[in-house]
Amino acid sequence: MAEGDQYYSVSFPQATTPGNRLIVAVVSLFGAGEPGEEAATHTPYTKVAEDFGYCQVAIWTKIATGHERYAGFHTSSTDGAMILYAEERDDCPDLLYATDGYSSDGSVTCSAVTVPAMQGYVIAAEGRIPPGSSGSSWSPSGLTAAASSGGYSTTLVKAQFYAGRLPAAGRVTYKTTSTGGSYPTGIALAGFGRLDPNPPTMPPGLHATDVTDTTASVAWDPASDDVGVTAYGLYRNGSKVGADQTGRTYTFTGLTKGQTYELGVDARDATGNRSEKSTITVLAVTDLAPPTAPGSLRLTDLAHTTATLAWDGATDDVGLAGYGIYLDDSKVGDDQTELSHTFQGLGRGRAYTAGVDAVDTSGNRSPIAEIGFTTLADTLPGAPPGVTATPGVEEVTLAWQPASDDLGIARYEVLLDGLVTGATSTLGYVIEGLNPDSTYTVGVRAVDDGGGRGPIVELEVSTLPASWTPIASPLYRLEGWTGNARDAYGVDWVVEREQGWGSTGQVAPLESESDSAAGGFSGPGSFGPRLIVLSGKAVARSRTQMLAAQERIAAALYPDQLGTLRVQEGSLTRQARVRVTDEVEITDRGSFAFGWVLTLTAPNPRRTAVRPIYDEVMVETLPGSASASIHMAGDYQWIPAVIRVWGPIKDFTITHQESGLVIRSKAGTILPADARYSLELDLATRVVLAYVPPDVHPEPRPGRGVLGSFPARFAPQNGPNTITLSGDPVPGEVGSPRMVIQAWDSWR
Repeated sequence: MAEGDQYYSVSFPQATTPGNRLIVAVVSLFGAGEPGEEAATHTPYTKVAEDFGYCQVAIWTKIATGHERYAGFHTSSTDGAMILYAEERDDCPDLLYATDGYSSDGSVTCSAVTVPAMQGYVIAAEGRIPPGSSGSSWSPSGLTAAASSGGYSTTLVKAQFYAGRLPAAGRVTYKTTSTGGSYPTGIALAGFGRLDPNPPTMPPGLHATDVTDTTASVAWDPASDDVGVTAYGLYRNGSKVGADQTGRTYTFTGLTKGQTYELGVDARDATGNRSEKSTITVLAVTDLAPPTAPGSLRLTDLAHTTATLAWDGATDDVGLAGYGIYLDDSKVGDDQTELSHTFQGLGRGRAYTAGVDAVDTSGNRSPIAEIGFTTLADTLPGAPPGVTATPGVEEVTLAWQPASDDLGIARYEVLLDGLVTGATSTLGYVIEGLNPDSTYTVGVRAVDDGGGRGPIVELEVSTLPASWTPIASPLYRLEGWTGNARDAYGVDWVVEREQGWGSTGQVAPLESESDSAAGGFSGPGSFGPRLIVLSGKAVARSRTQMLAAQERIAAALYPDQLGTLRVQEGSLTRQARVRVTDEVEITDRGSFAFGWVLTLTAPNPRRTAVRPIYDEVMVETLPGSASASIHMAGDYQWIPAVIRVWGPIKDFTITHQESGLVIRSKAGTILPADARYSLELDLATRVVLAYVPPDVHPEPRPGRGVLGSFPARFAPQNGPNTITLSGDPVPGEVGSPRMVIQAWDSWR
């Protein structure tokens, strides 16, 4: 302790910890003014208890900011004296109570306080004039000397500081008696701890373990609390029975045979908060006999994914409570009182064993009545009739008639050379990106609502010959114009130089990546453009042919019009969406030839495959998951892809296993079983579209709002990719959710 002219302080042995409780007890001969502050960053002390008799006794406190090094107080007189005692506590964020008292005979009784039922810490300051006594005894007990006595001269003042734990909860009156004689004495005292406003949870699992004519024994599972459960209270018909107890079993006695009782239990925490009551109803009668088994268990309805059971009521000598439902020896949900039950979400064509038992009011269960059944097998769809394939130069147009099925056709898959290349719910599809004058095997098969696939109807078809003939490699095709080829008019188009197509430097994003915008172009799809310049010459057979050729290349793509540039090198064809940045440059090179320059801008630098890689998965049971696997062979950092999800599924997630990134729907999001509802996520542009029935909304709507997270870097990578759909079942909905992925190989 340090003493100065009108100012006294006590130093902390080390820097204070922000958030801890600082408590300073003060005994002063002539009183103390406001405490001094070490720095402007301090928060002020608050005086919570004070007695001002012959001397001042006070408790000051504050929450530490971390800047405190000492606590100092001013006296009101230069002739005064002050004795300080300070503590720093990390377990006392809240002031619980404070009190004070004074007496001239050395026995002091403080004002009564209410002590909560919890853990805490008490500190007290005692000031006595003259300073001749040796100490005090306390009631209630538990306060002990926390610091050595200090005095000012031999006749003026003596200070003693005490500390201890909280006494038992309730209304408490602190009293101290001097052991050294009767002297004027002042007391200031405060209790600190941690307030707990939250009651425990209701004790779960309350059940009767034994019931007789006059007793009922119950048991329950532990309740939980953010501070701690200290005891449980028992109730009979709403009235508390006896004192709280720590055990989780109890036997109610003194019951009357044949009467019904509501028995309850609640939980109490250290602060005295009480939970809601958990209750059960019992009939006071010795009941050891189980009910009879449910009779005439029968199947009343059977479908592909559902089965409905019914049964006759059971009987019991005391009282029947309900029925338990079982499927393949596993209990399904809680007991019910109805005499029928419908199982949903069953597998098609699968064998099951269902069971029902009865339970009485004492918890006795009957034998299980069982019945076996097999759900209806899914009849696969028929072959789509009338399939036709109409070839073009670079595409084949397929058409067909509706296929038949017992469940209903969900969609048709289109195959190219044995691999699925797309799917549609309509009766036609155009396969694009084919090579001219080439033979392909195309096919169509129907898929029903259960995921069953019918036979493939295949046709061999040859695309039409091109109107141009290759004269060099690679071929450059821009809408109606082809480079390194002789066109239908006999003009040779020679590409002498290309810049920007074969390679490009690393590009930087135009804006920071973000997963917050619906339909925004932030993230992997938004990068600097690529500039592609093709230049060469055209050689005609006549002046007229040359002039006509100039008109054709100028009209191939107008400035700022978006078109597709396809480049074929051997068996590999890649493409990019481009715009002509300016008019085509044309310079004469003689009577029948001219030079040309095409300057193109690809808004996105990717070069992609013409046709996507396609995969589809279905989640057979929910909760559950299913994974699609696709292998990408390009070299671009992020692969463009489209993911589409159909229900029924709730709270779904889409996980890219290799990167660990997750697309997550908002809590409570539901995609119904209706195939007209789906969600489409374009990983390149970040656009999310929600598809709904036309009578709800005629066009797809922005759907970003149903997602809780959509990481900007979520995209397939080069090499293997495993993408997993998982989620929970939709109550009342039958079916299996599915996910379709289309991804395009990409190159820099």
